[in-house]
Amino acid sequence: DSVFDERMYLHINKLLKTGHLNRIEGIISAGKEANVYLAYGENNREVAIKIYKIDSNTSRWMRNYIIGDPRFKKIPHNISKIIFLWAGKEFKNLKRAYKAGLSVPEPIYIKNNILIMEYIGFGSIPAPKLKDIKFPKEPIKLLNEILGFIKILYQNANLVHGDLSEFNILYHNQKPIVIDISQAVTTHHPKAEVYLVRDIKNVFNYFEKIGVEIPNPEDFYYEVINLDK
Repeated sequence: DSVFDERMYLHINKLLKTGHLNRIEGIISAGKEANVYLAYGENNREVAIKIYKIDSNTSRWMRNYIIGDPRFKKIPHNISKIIFLWAGKEFKNLKRAYKAGLSVPEPIYIKNNILIMEYIGFGSIPAPKLKDIKFPKEPIKLLNEILGFIKILYQNANLVHGDLSEFNILYHNQKPIVIDISQAVTTHHPKAEVYLVRDIKNVFNYFEKIGVEIPNPEDFYYEVINLDK
């Protein structure tokens, strides 16, 4: 597995010894940025463990979402340190969203490029992504829940997801659970509103494709940023 080098085995071993993990079961998903595994943590709780790849190609585009974020004053040049910062950014973003009462996996622990969070699924079967559901039940209700997520994330957690689409929304118990929040930026980021417009567009495009009548995107945008046109 491309994420498991000698150093990674040592980190995982340490997590096993300290009780943060009991065992790793198997892979849930493999992506360009990270691999996600089903594991068992403290009190034998099912958890998802996300291991970010130490990769110079991914570290280049990550900078776009770090530069301008007031939470990160100094951006390292070392590739490993950028990836560690990125993993920490996802942990912080999850904490903010979770604290705001939003449907995201609960963040549990972070160390370097290893993130432990709540597992979403039934037993060994992970929740599917929205893109893999042909006909979600009550699509209008689902759309409203996702729009509510965008709004609360912006207004209460002061974040913009930045890459929201059917590819990073899980469909669990007929509810949307948003994942892959590492690239989320604060509302003070210079490109926050550009990313917000893109998120709204992506969500509306998906629901239009499955035949749902969507509200006016511009009206919703102003509703999110809480401004009258």
